[in-house]
Amino acid sequence: MTDGSVAIGATVRAGLSGLGPSVRACWGALLAAVLISVASSALPPALGGLALLSEIAAIVLVCGALYRRAFGKPAGLAGLRWGLDEWRLLGVQALIAVFLFVVAAVLILVVGAIALGVARANAPGFDATSSQAWRDALSGSGLGAIVAGAAPLVGLAVLIWLVVRLSLAGAATVDQSAVRVLSAYPLTRGVTLQVLAACILLAAPVVLVVAIASLVGRWAGPGLDGVLAALGAAFGYVYLAPVWTGALVHVYRRRHGPAASPSQEV
Repeated sequence: MTDGSVAIGATVRAGLSGLGPSVRACWGALLAAVLISVASSALPPALGGLALLSEIAAIVLVCGALYRRAFGKPAGLAGLRWGLDEWRLLGVQALIAVFLFVVAAVLILVVGAIALGVARANAPGFDATSSQAWRDALSGSGLGAIVAGAAPLVGLAVLIWLVVRLSLAGAATVDQSAVRVLSAYPLTRGVTLQVLAACILLAAPVVLVVAIASLVGRWAGPGLDGVLAALGAAFGYVYLAPVWTGALVHVYRRRHGPAASPSQEV
């Protein structure tokens, strides 16, 4: 066992060092996910629900392949396999999505209440049905306007913090062969900023490529939409997914100890 400490540099290196082995072992799953993503992006808006489900399936397929490789489980044909681990990961995604939705709904209510209180304090007789009244009431430079402007940023920070705190749920689920969501939450206690920093560093190349592709797309017009979608999917699944999974497995192994309860499934 380790002392549980997590270093940003070591986490980034762990993610990058696992890129080549992960791609070689799971290339089938990664390629399938890219193709699914490109195909779903080409669907008409009326089939947006199908596109979303397809993207979720692609993410689960890739995560299952990468985590199974990391923990020495049967990999299938080049990572192509849908078994119990994938169903568990799908359940983890659903539980986290519901949890974050509830938290986001509460935060929206809180932010809305703060904005309404500031607007009524700044503008007696405030009309909440008028967009112009909102702009006039919140356009001041006093403390109330600062609070109203900062509230959404604080809410976003809370959501990002929760996502990072739950980021080891997938690794714990595959390693322990049982759904782990809230029971994975303590594993990131004290290392949230390190994990977030590693994520930003590992994702920086993808952000740069997407920004350049967006500029190229604006310059070239809609003719390159398909190419840019394929490029984004390739970077997302062939680079970012393996390195981020490798980084999370590194953190999980540093933090997970024998005190973790194998019977706690949620």
